[in-house]
Amino acid sequence: MKNILIIAKNTFKEAVRDRILYGILGFSIIYVFFSVLLSKIVLGDLVVLKSFGLAGIYLFGMITAIFLGASNIYKEIERRTLYFVISKPVSRLELMLGKFLGLFAAVVLIIAVMTAVYLAVVFSNGGGFDKFGLLAIFYQILETGLFVALLSLFSTISTPLVAAIIAMMVLFAGHSFSLVLRTAKQVGGIFYGLIQAIYYLFPNLEKFDLRNLAVHGAAVSGISILLTIIYAIAYSAFLLWLANFFFQRKEL
Repeated sequence: MKNILIIAKNTFKEAVRDRILYGILGFSIIYVFFSVLLSKIVLGDLVVLKSFGLAGIYLFGMITAIFLGASNIYKEIERRTLYFVISKPVSRLELMLGKFLGLFAAVVLIIAVMTAVYLAVVFSNGGGFDKFGLLAIFYQILETGLFVALLSLFSTISTPLVAAIIAMMVLFAGHSFSLVLRTAKQVGGIFYGLIQAIYYLFPNLEKFDLRNLAVHGAAVSGISILLTIIYAIAYSAFLLWLANFFFQRKEL
């Protein structure tokens, strides 16, 4: 456990020192304030402000995750720093988990900064403390953890560019397959069975999308929150297990 925390700490420090990361954060904050301007145009509509604000936090959070996670393991191999680490009494599993936790913590930090700006903007515009928006952002953090685990998997078996492209395809599929499944159900037959199999294989990212409900102040049951947390942890653990499986068999 100590080795995992040390690797996570070093990975986190390396990530937050990246200048491009601050560029992403800067653009995200500008976007949130742009949402204020847009809401003023439509007579100070808080729904517009919250919709664009939460969407911006999600968008830039995912961009950060892709930017950091696509080269998670690959760059360590390219720089040959990985050989130095594994020459120490550190297992590949510890390295994998440490890199995942460090990158996840860095992305969460960026999301936390954006969240603080968002909550302050909503409060200053008469929206009070947006607890529903905070819950939607918590769901986003769960999805981000799953996504970073997915990127960790792809980073062990492909280049950063390929890993980023495949991850974005999975991200799109994870949010759209529920709609495709409903359409396929009307068609039926083998096509529906195939789509259903793919639906259960891919991560169901729609589980983490609470933004529309949060904007309108709709409540979510405690059971639903608990099941979503369990799903995120279980699927992330499965992806990290796969990542470790391929990493263990990688010739270094």
